[in-house]
Amino acid sequence: MGCKLSSFLLVSIFKNVIDDKIISKFILFLKSINVNENFDTLAKIYSEFIYMLYSSDFGSNLYNYLYHLIYTDENILSTGCSDCIIENEQILQTARYELSLFDELLNFDYEKIKQLCYEKYPTMKDIIDHFPKFYSNGNSFDLDNLLDSYLKNGYGIFSCYSAFKYNENKEVIPVKYIDPITFSDLKNYDYQQRVIKQNTKAFLEGKNANNILLYGDRGCGKSSTVKALINEFSDYNLKIIQVYKESFIYLSELFEKIRNLPIKFIIFADDISFNEDDKNFSSIKAVLEGALSDKPKNALIYATTNRIHFVKESFSSREGNEVHCNDTIDEIVSLSDRFGILLTFSLLNRNEYIDIVKQIASDCCINMNDELIKKAEMFAALKGIRTPRTARQFINDYLAETNC
Repeated sequence: MGCKLSSFLLVSIFKNVIDDKIISKFILFLKSINVNENFDTLAKIYSEFIYMLYSSDFGSNLYNYLYHLIYTDENILSTGCSDCIIENEQILQTARYELSLFDELLNFDYEKIKQLCYEKYPTMKDIIDHFPKFYSNGNSFDLDNLLDSYLKNGYGIFSCYSAFKYNENKEVIPVKYIDPITFSDLKNYDYQQRVIKQNTKAFLEGKNANNILLYGDRGCGKSSTVKALINEFSDYNLKIIQVYKESFIYLSELFEKIRNLPIKFIIFADDISFNEDDKNFSSIKAVLEGALSDKPKNALIYATTNRIHFVKESFSSREGNEVHCNDTIDEIVSLSDRFGILLTFSLLNRNEYIDIVKQIASDCCINMNDELIKKAEMFAALKGIRTPRTARQFINDYLAETNC
């Protein structure tokens, strides 16, 4: 056993996996058995290993944990899958050997470990019998399957999640619990939905596609329309990264992170607007068109705003306090012009609003009678706005009131 465990010192392609705190603790435990470590120390190491494994997202399943590490690892194989690196036979041979080591590692299952401990520490049988159990059953690790996964899903956090946030610290943070909203939940605005779905599908199929600006009043479903794309195109492995205004100056660095990944991204800028002379304004404008480095072919920008020109214009801008007043306004307008598609979400009239209320009510098995329609109208009047959001809030209010 000692010889096999020493082989892990030579692991190079999957070094990140070997250095993982749970895997390294498990290997340390096996080595401790091999050298007849003091039983108290051995039990302590095993306890620490079990604690970390149980605390992971994989519970007591060591195989699933190790599988996850290998299939999401950032290594020379995963980052070079689109290059000639994977044609290097020496690298492939090394990878196959290292995967076989992981297979051997999992051969030390719970029952085998107990048996080894019985042999090394026969007087401690009663304690060994109560070692917490873990599972390590699974298929052998196959290099061809692994390469296929890297090509299809990418690596790292991008292979595990569908939605992310990019913050001002230049960190890509996964969203573990994404909004389950679908297009069937969104009522009316059929044209807008059709256009964004067609554009996104073309993008995912490698065809020409445009950046999209969704413009309109609050509560009309602009953001929800973008979020619904995650569930609509789950089979295409679409990823969405929400970028906040404070992070626009780092967009080029985000693009470098995703440029060589074999998956497609929607960069989602929600509810954006700028003040004049805002440095973030110039940043996103350059990204859309005009930067020295190209926007990656595997990314589109979808943005929502309540202002068609994004920038809060002052009267001084319009009235000419600046020498080049027209140039200033042209600069403001130029950003919206750089989106190939503009989708407008207008406020609802009375009939459109009541129609949406009825659709949502039907989804909730509520029979809309004349009395409820009047209540829906009054609810919108009190809110001061007719939108899909208002319609859904009315139904939620009714369900709460009736304890449905």
